[in-house]
Amino acid sequence: MTGAPIEGAAGAQQRSSVYADRRRAGRRPVDIPASFRSTARFPPDEPGRAAVSDLGELGARFRTDRPLDPGEWLRFEWKPTLRDRNAMPDALRPHDALRARVVREIAVDPTVDREFPYAYGIAFARTRLWHALALFDLVLPWIGIGLILATAANVIWLRENNLYYFWYHPVVNLYGILISSYILSRVALACFYRPPKDAKFLPPITVALSCKNEEDSIRRTLDCIFACDYPPELVQVIAVDDGSTDGTWAEMERARTAHPSLELIRFESNRGKRHGMAAAARGATGDVVVYVDSDSFVRPDALYRIVQGFADPEVGAVCGHARVENARENFLTKMQEVRYYVAFRMVKAAESLFSTVTCCSGCLAAYRRATLTEFIDVWLAQSFLGRPATFGDDRSLTNFMLRRWRVIYDSTAVCSTIVPSTMRQFFRQQLRWKKSWIRESLIASLFMWKRHPIAAFYFYLGVVFPLVSPAVVFVALVLPLLGFGEFSYLYIYGTSLMALLYGVVYLVRHKTNLWFYGLAFSIFYMTVLVWQTYYAFATVRRNHWGTR
Repeated sequence: MTGAPIEGAAGAQQRSSVYADRRRAGRRPVDIPASFRSTARFPPDEPGRAAVSDLGELGARFRTDRPLDPGEWLRFEWKPTLRDRNAMPDALRPHDALRARVVREIAVDPTVDREFPYAYGIAFARTRLWHALALFDLVLPWIGIGLILATAANVIWLRENNLYYFWYHPVVNLYGILISSYILSRVALACFYRPPKDAKFLPPITVALSCKNEEDSIRRTLDCIFACDYPPELVQVIAVDDGSTDGTWAEMERARTAHPSLELIRFESNRGKRHGMAAAARGATGDVVVYVDSDSFVRPDALYRIVQGFADPEVGAVCGHARVENARENFLTKMQEVRYYVAFRMVKAAESLFSTVTCCSGCLAAYRRATLTEFIDVWLAQSFLGRPATFGDDRSLTNFMLRRWRVIYDSTAVCSTIVPSTMRQFFRQQLRWKKSWIRESLIASLFMWKRHPIAAFYFYLGVVFPLVSPAVVFVALVLPLLGFGEFSYLYIYGTSLMALLYGVVYLVRHKTNLWFYGLAFSIFYMTVLVWQTYYAFATVRRNHWGTR
């Protein structure tokens, strides 16, 4: 019926389409310089530079000098010329500053416009509702900080109870006091973290990756590497096929057709990721070797950012920041998105203050080649309990660097990575990581005491906690269920507070509903994943790869 209201999902879709059409309608060909700040960065970064083009009444094309995320709110200022103002829609002419939201990323070739290698579609806050949303987005970090402080205060109050009633549950109370101090220290220290400064450092680099049976992702991984804004004459790319049995090699050859400088190495049979990494290192000509996982996708500025730390001659390795590519696929990947953020932006950031990052993630990590080649043969021949070491390659490589060099983290060198989306894959990955953690923590314990006292103290705490956590959970929760002792409600409450702390820290930065899954992951870890540690100990000599 004519004039009837549009209802349901179809109505929402039609309204969205109408709004999109309005945003695209009447676009004006302008090119206006602008400066901007993103409210997603907290504390705020230095103002970014941008150019506004394809201007319409409700939106525009926004080219920037730094990556943004869809959903971010921006406040940008511009100074259009008289000609530009005459070309603007009437509603925008009086404004020298506007709020806008990033709607989508626009694919561009970063080598075409090196000044502004990123492009986005933005929508202006032109209604009261959108202005309200922009204001809420602005104050949300302060709400989050208030929640963090309130949670921390509550945790400290609980620890006073642990001290007061210490002898009722000495093991549980001592564990609660120590782990609370550890977690709060990570949050506090991470607040002081700053990424390496842009030193305009441009050494020749080698980007290396080793893969097996990654036909679905390897082409995109290589395309992303070649799309980076690092000077191409300074980049060598080496990809190793570790005996794949699917179409991985064919995909790599297609990538070489598109990128003729790509160097390929093929193993006829599977030797293991470590051998692939070593083969690439031996063929490397760059001063810095950057390792990228075959299912990770670097941002255009990632290579430039990750080498800036090497301007300091005492730095031997730099770890980049990884986000979850398939974060919204299911409940499991959503939990891992929050967990990854905490592991990088809190734990690695806190370690980086003392140049003691204990694991440079294989997703994106860089090493000084001159040092890497000194111990590559020893690393390749590493054994544990009489068996060749076939997992934990990245943590092991980091340990070799930590003996003599500073190892730091750069939160601005960003990639996204595909994480396990099934429980079977996830548990296999976690078991492999726990085994490598056991081996490399024992090794690092022999020399970490020589580093900064604060870093050493928290390192050894971090070694002890996973070993005693299953026993504490058993005493606090399992034994009471079996009729032995009293159920520790305070333990559950304290654990929930720690989980809430992680989730709120994620919320302050990302402002999405995924923050809740940080709480879910902590509960999942406490009830399910914690028991895997002892199984990893029992099976630590089994050195199969175990990813699939």
